[in-house]
This record gives sequence, structure tokens and C-alpha cells, in this order.
Amino acid sequence: MNLKGHLTSLLLGLGLIALALALYLAQPRFLALMELKAGDALFWARGPVPMTSGQVVLVAVGERSLHALGRWPWPRHKLAELIEALAGQEVKAIGLDMGFFEPDRRLEEEAVMALARAALEGRPLSLDQVRERFHPDHLLAQALRRHQDKVVLGYYFHMGGEDLAHVDKAELRRRLRDLNKFALPPTRYASPAAMERGPLTNVVPDDDGVVRGMPLVMQCGDRYFPALGLATLARFWGVPLSPARVQDFGLEEIRLGPLRVPVDERGQLRINFRGGHDSVPQVEACDVLQGKVPRERLAGKAAILAVTATGVFDMRTTPFASLEPGGGIQVQVLDNLLAGDFLTRPAWARVFDLAAILALGLVATLCCGVMPLVSGWLLTLGAGVGYVLLCYQLFLRGHPLGLVYPLLGLIATGLGLTVYRNLTEVRDKRRLRSAFQQYLNPAVIERVLREPGGLKLGGEKKVLTVLASDIRGFTSISEKLAPEQLAHLLNTYMDEMTGEVLEQDGLLDKYIGDAVMAVYGAPAPQADHAARACRTALGMTRRAEALSRSWQDQGLPPLRIGIGINSGPMVVGNMGSHRRFDYTVIGDNVNTAFRVEGQCKVYGVGIIVCQPTRDLCQDQFYFRVLDLIQVKGRQEPVAIYELVGARDGGPEPGFIAQCQAAFQAYLARDFAGAEALYQAVLQDRPQDQAAQVMALRCRRYLEEPPPAEWSGAEVKTEK
Repeated sequence: MNLKGHLTSLLLGLGLIALALALYLAQPRFLALMELKAGDALFWARGPVPMTSGQVVLVAVGERSLHALGRWPWPRHKLAELIEALAGQEVKAIGLDMGFFEPDRRLEEEAVMALARAALEGRPLSLDQVRERFHPDHLLAQALRRHQDKVVLGYYFHMGGEDLAHVDKAELRRRLRDLNKFALPPTRYASPAAMERGPLTNVVPDDDGVVRGMPLVMQCGDRYFPALGLATLARFWGVPLSPARVQDFGLEEIRLGPLRVPVDERGQLRINFRGGHDSVPQVEACDVLQGKVPRERLAGKAAILAVTATGVFDMRTTPFASLEPGGGIQVQVLDNLLAGDFLTRPAWARVFDLAAILALGLVATLCCGVMPLVSGWLLTLGAGVGYVLLCYQLFLRGHPLGLVYPLLGLIATGLGLTVYRNLTEVRDKRRLRSAFQQYLNPAVIERVLREPGGLKLGGEKKVLTVLASDIRGFTSISEKLAPEQLAHLLNTYMDEMTGEVLEQDGLLDKYIGDAVMAVYGAPAPQADHAARACRTALGMTRRAEALSRSWQDQGLPPLRIGIGINSGPMVVGNMGSHRRFDYTVIGDNVNTAFRVEGQCKVYGVGIIVCQPTRDLCQDQFYFRVLDLIQVKGRQEPVAIYELVGARDGGPEPGFIAQCQAAFQAYLARDFAGAEALYQAVLQDRPQDQAAQVMALRCRRYLEEPPPAEWSGAEVKTEK
């Protein structure tokens, strides 16, 4: 991409960053919910942890307690007994996460029976005596009065008038002094006296129904009410509730003795959840009543009394649980307050979020707008992962920060620039392909499109396979044909041969007159390059035979081709001048392929391969050994083989083993034995020119033995 393209990418990236900043300031509902879910994911990543303070316990009215003591609601004298039992265990503070909304009249029959029994016994009871002995509300009130320094009663606040539409207006005014003055957040200082009026048990979920915070104070009319956990903590520490610090924009912090609790503008504490219900230390209410709980489990602790039995408790959803009793949440809030490790969003959090959106957006702009896309995206994703890890570490330290908007800015900027670059680069690649497709191999074009910098002089050494083929006796054929007819036949032939090369994903290197040169293993790596070349050679032979029959039907000479194949190290790359160059291969192994192709007419075969090629794919094809030759221009001899066919075509022809035995005898200077074996081959294959050549040579060496230093290689003086 040129400088103009980089500048365009930079401007586009800055525009996408500005969009992300605008979304952050607007806080659309969907993205706000996504931010909440991202915060939940941090809890999931951290997992459940033990209670930190070790000073709070849940006294649960669970399934076992209901089985032992009867269905809920219990008669209130049982709750009085439970409070007495907890006080006897030296619990320092007891918060009741339950409401007493109607009088309890279920023991009236028992009171009447007591009056009757006393009358029959001649000692009638007064109504005051009956109330003091049997009335459940009176018994509960007495227990509360005796332990008023420990017990905190909770109240539920209706959040809107529609919840109280059924209540008489006069009663409504009595319950709620002025509903229109109910407000969140508070707008003025709350006096200590106002704060000590009944604590609230409200749990306010977020818009998706998940509880993530707890209001520590609410305003109703001119009065302010603390949360159950805050009031219980005040009893636990034996300190009065302090005024709430309120700014013009809302509540800033709650004070309780030495504790300073930063809250949001709605007066909510962000709960540092320890886990689900299983993470909350608890004891069963029935065990407390029956004296089965060791004193050390309760002594000196703050207790929250709540119902947890299925179908009875107030069901809540938290980041850890889809169904969590409200009492369990109250316990976790109280533990947060005691340990002081609640979550706080620092004053600099908003600035941090904006800076993170800008920084990550710039990273995506530079990486995806300037760098190569793969490495750019790796760095972009690395920056995103790094930011997530940073936020996770800050979360573990109690400072949750924004995740969604910075990551949204990062991904949106990266994707936007990637789409833009793909669109522009596709257009440029289409133009480049159109310019070069007429005279470059398609594989080379694709490589140039992927790596434009590769279109330069130079090469690299690789192990490849080269195929060289030409038409036998082409000069004599051309002399008998008119130029137009010759050009037509040659184009037809080249089209057929090229089709075989491309079918095996070979690189069509060049045409040299009637010769075809193909390379396998470049520019794209091919582990089976030798096998591909052999399959191409067999396919070219079949197509040549079909063309030959067609030519003969037209009265033309038969078509015969020779093919040479060699494998080995060679230099591949762009060769030529700075003005004009070609992607090709050079080296001794390339020349050898052309030299052995010229030997096809000597041995009367269609395809000759060198030993390196045969060694690479002998498990896939049948090869017949021909000779050991020293081609012109090369000092080292090379064993040559005839490619007979693919192994999936049937059993191995018998003459292959005969030729192998004959050639081994030949190399061992057993020329008589070798001649006999070659003659045996000729009995079955009288026209086998290769066997004829070797049999005649054995006869010659019998008459005139080779010198002692003879290596078996036949020196070729012609190309």
C-alpha cells in the first residue's frame, strides 16, 4: 500500500475511533448491557473465593429446617426462640432479612384452650396473661426488645405507586409520607437520626435482572433509610450510623465509623461476589434451635437470618447463580463491608475508559491500516488480550473498569480497516492479474499478488523436479506441412500437454520450439513433486497417443514424444535482467532432465527418469532400469529408468525384474549372463529397443572387455 493508501487508512481509523468514543458517551442500552455481562465474565474467570472477613454467617431457614419444624411461615414465637438461641450463642448482631407484614393469629385456638383449662382448674387467666404467654407477636416483640442492641429488622420499600394501588390512600399516606418525594439518588445530607430508622431489604437488579449492586441508602420523602447490611454492621461494631456525604449530582460515599464506602450516584455498593450460594457460610435454623451448632461457629459474628428453602425464598440472579436467596446476597454485602474489599469504580475510571478507547483504536489503526494484515491482526489481538488481562488484574484489586467500549473500538477499527484494505487490494490485484496473466504462469501471478516485493531478480535453492519433453522427429514432420497447418498442429499439441501440467499443479516454465519444460515444487511447496511429474508424464503420453491416432487419420505422420524427468537441488526464482525477467529454474539438475530426455530415442522409450526421481516415488510407480550413463557436460554418472506405469494399474510386469537382474549382472562384469537375461526379455518383447541396446553392448564387451577401472557408466557424447 502506498503513502496515499496509508493516509486514507489513518483517517478512516480515526473516524472509527471517534465513533467508539461517541457510543461510550451515549451509552446505548444494548452496549450498556454488554458491559454488565463483561463484568460478569470477570467473576467467572476469577471463580468462587472464600469469605474474606470470616465474621459473618447465614442462619438459613432451609429445607431441613422446614422438615424439622414445619412449613413456612413459622409461628413467630419460634422466631423469638431462634433469636434467643442466637443471642445465647453470643452472636454480636442479627439482621432479619424477612418481613412481618400481617399479625400472626394462628395460636388463638391454643389461647382459648388455655383459658378454658385454667377456668376448669379454678384459676382463670387474664387477657394480659394470655397475650404474654401465648400471643406470637407479643413473644417476638419481647425477644426483640430484650436484644434490641443486637437485632436489626428489615423493611421492604415499594419502588412505585403501582405496587400500592390496592392500599387505601389514607393508609398509603401513613406508610409513605410523600411518594412523589421518593428519589434516587438522595440530594441532601442525611442526619444520623434519619439514618437509624428502619433498614431496607430491597435488592435492586440491573436492567437484565441480574443483581450486581446493593443500595446502601434510600430516600423516601425527607427521610433516609440504610440498607440491612449497613445497619447490621453498625450494631456489630456498636457505632451509630453517620451522615451520608452527598454532592449536587448525588451520593458520593457512606461513612460508618472508620469505614468509608464509595458508592455510585444511586447510592449503590458494587458487590464483590464471593461465589454462589455454596460460597456462603451458613447454619440451619433448626440446628441452632436444637443446640447442634458449636458456639465457635456463631460467637462474636454477625448473622443474617433468611429463608433459603426452595419455593419460599426471594429468588435473585447474580453473576454466579441464576437462583440465589436474597439472604445470601445480604451476607456477601456484609462480608464486603467487614473486609473492605468491595468493588469501587475510581474517580479516574471514566478518563481511563476514554483513554483506553483512544489507545486501542490507534493500535488497531497502525496495525491493520499499515502493517501486513496477518501480523497486524496478531498484534491487534495481542493488544486486546493485554487490555483484558490488565482489566482483570485491576478487577482482582477491586477496581472494575470498562471492557466493552475499548474492545469495541479496537475490533471495529481493525475490521473496518481490513475491509477497506481488502476492497482496495482486490481492485489492485485484479488490475495486476489482468496485466500479467497473458505471459506469466497463474501460480507465479498468485505469488506476486501475495508478495509484491517478490517481483525482483534473485532466487533460492530448493529440491524440485523438472520435466522436459519434445516431439521426436519434429524437423521431418515440419518439412512436410504448410506453415499454417504446422502452427495449428503444434498449438493443439501444446494445449494438450499444458493441460496435463496444470492438472498436476505444475509450473509451466516455458515452451522451447516443440519442447515443453515444467517444474514441480515451486513456487508453492509440494511434498510429492516427483510423483506429480511422473503422473504428468504418463498423462502426456496418453494424450500424445490419442493425438497421433487423430493425425494418422488425417494422413499425417505419427506423433511420438520423449520425456525426461530429474529431481534434485536447483535454484528457483526470477531470472533475467532488470527490464525483463522470468520465474524459472537453473542448475545442473535442470540440464540433466533435458539430457536424459534426449536419450529416449536411444533406448526406444517414451519416459526416462533419473534415479533421484525414482527414489522419491518408487512406491507409487513401476520403473524399469535402463542404464548408468554419463551425460554430456556432467562428470557424475546417473542411473536412468523407464517409467512403466502407476502401481495402482495392476501387478508388476515380469520384464522389470528380468531387466534388474540383467543390469546387476552387467555391472558385475558378467556380460555373458547379462546378455542371456536381456535375450530372455527379447523373447517376450522382441521390439524392446532398450533390451536390444544392452544385449549388443554386452556382446561388444565380451569381445572387447572394458578396462579395469570401468564403472559401468556409458559416456554419452551427444545431447
